[in-house]
Amino acid sequence: MMNSVGERRWLLAVVALAVFALVAAACSGQEQAAPGAGDQSPAGDQDTPDAEPSAVGDEPTVRVGDITGIPAAFLQYAVQEGFMEEQGLNVEVMPSPGGAANVPGIESGDFQIAGSNVVSVLLARAQGLQVKMVSAGTFATDDPAEDFSQVLVREDSPIQEPADLNGNAVAVNTLSNIAEVTIRASLENASAEHADIEFVEMGFPDMVPALQNGEVDAIHVIEPFLSIGVDQGLRPVIAPYAETQPGMAIGSYFSSDTYIEENSEVVDRFVAGVTAAGDAIAQNPGAFRDALVDLADLDPAVAQTVKLPDWGGPVDTASVELIGELMTRYGLAEDMPPLEDVVYQP
Repeated sequence: MMNSVGERRWLLAVVALAVFALVAAACSGQEQAAPGAGDQSPAGDQDTPDAEPSAVGDEPTVRVGDITGIPAAFLQYAVQEGFMEEQGLNVEVMPSPGGAANVPGIESGDFQIAGSNVVSVLLARAQGLQVKMVSAGTFATDDPAEDFSQVLVREDSPIQEPADLNGNAVAVNTLSNIAEVTIRASLENASAEHADIEFVEMGFPDMVPALQNGEVDAIHVIEPFLSIGVDQGLRPVIAPYAETQPGMAIGSYFSSDTYIEENSEVVDRFVAGVTAAGDAIAQNPGAFRDALVDLADLDPAVAQTVKLPDWGGPVDTASVELIGELMTRYGLAEDMPPLEDVVYQP
């Protein structure tokens, strides 16, 4: 359907890294819009506040950029249910289209902490940006059928099994990032070829309509867009996160070296709030599903079907090392930074 990117993949990775650094520099001192999930995420309508956060009473204000969908909804839930207030923090959540988009916000000071995937933080550090992971975010499940990330196709698609993805166009929210790494790795684990997949960058809210309209052959989505797609008749063919490695850490929260050094107590309290919220959802997922109706503007029936990941806890260094190895294997970077440079140690 579309041209292969097999011969262009290495060049794409190099260009992406260069643009990544330029964007980070260019964003310094500018306002950064926080795109939301279109009709799926009312939080996307928030305005970006001034660059310097203020305090509410004695509570320091921490602006956190997080990925549109379940990740941002999780953090909004942590705020709504008082887990951040219990830690003495006033947290403002700013939804964004993907983890890579949050790195310039950290570099410019628009965000003090941000959610991302492990690939984006490793790419940033490898490019020389002074950022570190401070906490785990989302984890893949042990059961691929229950994972919150899937590649979907139309019901009538000729793509019937993972091997059929090769030679087709797959929408991902960010090029040369976690989606590409895990799709390739999961296909390798299934003994399937992947060199001729064309990855097409597209926002999560646009993916289901694009697939239905035939603009792409498959889409890589996370919740709630996974449940929205399945509700519209799409079917999964592979769970890239869980089928790369069950239980692998996918998401992370990160900050700049400078902010961590000057505000380590705030960072530690934020991590404690994230972990407490994750534990609460694990104990009572129904309460979070109910909250998603408003937090993610979901139909109540869809909210009850979303597949929930685990959240929080220390950075999973084994997952970071595995993902780093996959990144070098697939040409996203030549070398990975040492763990001590990219993982915060309280």
